[in-house]
Amino acid sequence: MARLLRLVPSLVTSLVLAGFAGACASTVAPSPPARSSPAKTASSEGVPVAFWQDRPIRRGDLDPALLELSGGVILREILLDRRIVELAAGRGITATDAMIEAERALLLASLSDDPDRAVELLAAVRARQGLGEARFAALLRRNALLRTMIAGEVTPDSDAIRRIHDVRHGARRRARIIAVSSFAEAAALRAEIEGGGDPAEVAFRASTDPSRSAGGLIPPVTRLDPSWPAAFREALFALAVEEVSAPVLVDGSWLVVVLLGEIPADGVSIDAARPELERLARLQQERVLMDRIVRDAAASLDPRILDPALRGAWERLGTIAASP
Repeated sequence: MARLLRLVPSLVTSLVLAGFAGACASTVAPSPPARSSPAKTASSEGVPVAFWQDRPIRRGDLDPALLELSGGVILREILLDRRIVELAAGRGITATDAMIEAERALLLASLSDDPDRAVELLAAVRARQGLGEARFAALLRRNALLRTMIAGEVTPDSDAIRRIHDVRHGARRRARIIAVSSFAEAAALRAEIEGGGDPAEVAFRASTDPSRSAGGLIPPVTRLDPSWPAAFREALFALAVEEVSAPVLVDGSWLVVVLLGEIPADGVSIDAARPELERLARLQQERVLMDRIVRDAAASLDPRILDPALRGAWERLGTIAASP
C-alpha cells in the first residue's frame, strides 16, 4: 500500500449505489424495453439539443459518445432500480412521497446541523458525483425502499454504541506518521528520529502517505475509531507522548508513528448521550444492511445488451472492478 488509508465512507455512502461495478454475474435479466418504431427513433435522434454557430447538435450526435462514456454506469443504476423495486414489491413495499422526503431530510441532517450549510454541502456532493435531478430522485427512491426493507432487522448493539461514543466523545491522540514500503527503511527512519531528527522533515522527505505534505501530521484519532486501521490505532495508543513507535505493518505499508499529545475526552457519558448514540448506531447498521441488499442485487444483473458501445461500457465496469 502506498498510503495509510483512512476508511472514511463517502458522505452519501450507501446512498450512491454505484460502487458495485464487477458484480454482474448470473440469473436475473431485465425485461427488454418496448421497441420504438424506426420513424420515432429517427425523429428522436434528430432533435436538436444545442446549437453552435447556428448549426444544431442533435441527440443522435451525442448518443454514441455518451454510451461509451457512462452508459455502463447508468445502465447498472437502471437495472438496480428495477431489481430493488421488484424485491421491495415482493415484501409489499412501495416508495411513497413521504418516504422519499424523509430520505432527503436524513441525508441533509447527516451533512450538517445547520440547515443552510447542509443544503450547500448536498449541492457540492451532487455536483461531485454527477447527481442531476433524475439520478438524485432515483437515488432517494432506492434508499427509501431499502431502508424500509431492512427496518425490522436493525438492533443497535452495545459494542456499536460504545464505538460511536468513543469517536464522538473519547480522548483523541495527535500524531505524525511516516509510511514506507519496507521494514528496513522504517527502522532506519525510526532510528533517525530517535537520534534527534525532525519527524516532520523526515515525513516530508520519505513518507509515501498523502500526509507527507503536512509533515506527516494527521487528524486526531480516538482509540475505537473504525475509520482508521486497527493495527495503527493499537500502535498509536501504546505510545507515550513524544515516543516513536517500532515499525508497524498496516495494509501493506510499514509505519513509524510519533505521538505528539492527547486531547482529553469531553466528559460526556454514554448514558447522557445514549439517545443520539443509538440513533447513529441504527443508521450505521442500516447502511451495512442496505449495502448488502445492493451487492446481492448487483450480482444478479445479466442484461442482454444490443448496442456495441453500451456493451463495451458495461464490460469496462467489470474490468475496473477487477483491477487492483
